[in-house]
Amino acid sequence: MTIVYIIIGIFVLLLFLGILTGYVKAPPDTAYIISGFKKKPRILIGRAGIRIPFFERIDKLSLKQVTVDIKTDGYIPTLDFINIQVDAVAKVKISTEPELLELAMKNFLNKTSDEIIIDLQDSLQGNMRESATCC
Repeated sequence: MTIVYIIIGIFVLLLFLGILTGYVKAPPDTAYIISGFKKKPRILIGRAGIRIPFFERIDKLSLKQVTVDIKTDGYIPTLDFINIQVDAVAKVKISTEPELLELAMKNFLNKTSDEIIIDLQDSLQGNMRESATCC
């Protein structure tokens, strides 16, 4: 009978340690994505949750607003054949709407703010060149 109590005690202790090590708390400016056990990942923003250690993984996605400096490399001709050089600044933030957050997870998961800025600069510079010559 004592062996049964020891086994139950060890099981309860392991369960308690598993819950204790699996507790995560996400700040309001970061999305914690818990994936691995279910098909669809769980997203925590500004709240706490529990992940199952060894079975689930936690990834982070920054939701902070970043400033992207957009400059064209050279002069761009407009439709009137006037060469212009564009210098602009964009403020960008990842939305917390589920569809847009899933898209951001595919593109920016586990990237730092500096890496996100570099990716956005390339896209926005291309859009600036295109819009200057199209209209």
